[in-house]
Amino acid sequence: MSIFIPIDYDGRRYPEDISPKIKEVAANFDMAYLRPLKEYSLHTEYSYGKRKFNSDAISNFNTIKESQRDFVPMLWANEKWAMEFSDFIFKIVGNNRPPKIIEIHPPFNDYCTCIEDFLKIYGLFEESISKKYPETNIFIENRYGTLYRGGKFLISKADEIENLCKVISRMSLKLRIVLDFPQLFSAYNLGPGKFTEDKIVSLMRAVNPFREYVRGVHLWGKKDYGTGRQVSHMGDLDTYFVEKELKEIFLKELYDLLDDGIQRYFVPEVNSSDQDLRSIIEDLKRYGFKFV
Repeated sequence: MSIFIPIDYDGRRYPEDISPKIKEVAANFDMAYLRPLKEYSLHTEYSYGKRKFNSDAISNFNTIKESQRDFVPMLWANEKWAMEFSDFIFKIVGNNRPPKIIEIHPPFNDYCTCIEDFLKIYGLFEESISKKYPETNIFIENRYGTLYRGGKFLISKADEIENLCKVISRMSLKLRIVLDFPQLFSAYNLGPGKFTEDKIVSLMRAVNPFREYVRGVHLWGKKDYGTGRQVSHMGDLDTYFVEKELKEIFLKELYDLLDDGIQRYFVPEVNSSDQDLRSIIEDLKRYGFKFV
């Protein structure tokens, strides 16, 4: 059985029979504080665009502030960065309950050239977080697409994620994966109008060797609003795959991939409408996904 634990994303309303008990909370470098009202997942800095680096929460963390290129954050720059990052999280969490999940993101490959080096730096962060928040899960999201110039994200494609999981196992780290499927497709230049049955099937099945490490899923659509350009995080799976047969192939492969009884967190990063979110949910339920 394929099982999802729903997470409240940006207040989007799920169908009435699904009630998320966890909320995603932004924790980028321009955030000053947070006030979650229920269990929450911290979505930390993801280095898409520029930050101001002037919030009170980050004022004392000079390594983080200095680790940027044209104001785009350079994640996991060195060991001191990792320790400041854990202290930044402690500061913004403050007296709130510990986060259920901390979601992190990979470095760029111009200054961090291999997964082993990244995980040595990350390991200091994990040790610090686990001492204070022993029950908190730490997930890393695959990333593709950024305004950063100089390098690419270290972990974008399936073989890179698989290698990451092998090193996580070898180093006995608690880190697990939250897999963003649209970003995974984009890393292979796949998207609306570019999908084929063979490409969808081969890429989905490339995830199978490391699926036990996948503990969360991001899903969203893209939509063309008449400009000839597909806008990310808008629309549903119909606007994303365009052809119904290709959507059905994806849903079948997704169900088969995750049909192992492991409960995984589900984040629908849909910015367009509640209707688009509900369309995605109904597609998943139609293929047998259970929401708990």
